Amino acid sequence: MFDNRQLKGDIFSIFVIAIAAAEAAIGLAIVSSIHRCTQCVRACPTDVLEMIPWDGCKAKQIASAPRTEDCVGCKRCESACPTDFLSVRVYLGPETTRSMA
Repeated sequence: MFDNRQLKGDIFSIFVIAIAAAEAAIGLAIVSSIHRCTQCVRACPTDVLEMIPWDGCKAKQIASAPRTEDCVGCKRCESACPTDFLSVRVYLGPETTRSMA
């Protein structure tokens, strides 16, 4: 289970794929196996997702959603993930976590 306390820096801004927890061995394996896959970004019907730079993983980027108010909760991003590891989690702040899974 992904724990938001594993995140470091100013990443609480909105949306984080579970692979953002760089300390998790499975997260690193998935990041290196998909080679910066952007299928979740392309699957989003409202163009909420975008890839942003992040040095906390081997791929050097993660998916982010700067406009969560546009997210319709369709979970197409989860369905598009070839690893079946994607988990949609919205971080509204350090004390508030909402999972759409």
